[in-house]
Amino acid sequence: MARLLFFILLIVPANLFAAETAPLNLFRSGLKLAVAMAIVIGIMLLFHALSRKGFRLLEKRQGGRIRVMESRPMGGRKALCLVEVDGQRLLLGLGNDRVELLHHFDAEANPATQFEKHLRSHTEVQS
Repeated sequence: MARLLFFILLIVPANLFAAETAPLNLFRSGLKLAVAMAIVIGIMLLFHALSRKGFRLLEKRQGGRIRVMESRPMGGRKALCLVEVDGQRLLLGLGNDRVELLHHFDAEANPATQFEKHLRSHTEVQS
């Protein structure tokens, strides 16, 4: 019985069982694609504009003890970073896998003169 049913199904053309499909409309498909792409690009531009204005999804804590004053890239993955911790300013050198204290600014003295003294003392030691 199964062989007879299999043989009948082989003889009957397959397109008799196929559902009718509407002809493909390229204009309609292209329009749907363009609208969807415009929506996605619009959402991306909205997030970009909000991030440039300072909107952050995860707000940073206010009133923390550590504050990054300024950061300057030095090329590669290295940077200089001026940080304030409990009222004291520190100049840090950031590398690929380490952080070094380059200078500690005293709050009482003029930072420029303190840095010059520190630089002179280190150059005298090396000479």
